[in-house]
Amino acid sequence: MSLKLVELQIALPKMHDIGKIQGQLQHHPELEQMQLAVAMQKQEERTKRQVTSKRTSQNIRWERERKGHPQYGEHPYKGNNIDLMG
Repeated sequence: MSLKLVELQIALPKMHDIGKIQGQLQHHPELEQMQLAVAMQKQEERTKRQVTSKRTSQNIRWERERKGHPQYGEHPYKGNNIDLMG
């Protein structure tokens, strides 16, 4: 591949720019990883400072009823009433 003098005058300055771009592209994954690590640390700090609610047995029972789970001892298809008259 032979280059003329005019082509070299254009190509050589662009090589310097291409080298900068290539260096940035090589360090881009490292920067992304560092940003993710910082974001995870901030999230961990937020969760450490956040007050957690106390789960009592009453709250757990209400959550089950809301989700449609029957309580212990209830049968899924048998009735609750007993007919004593007949």
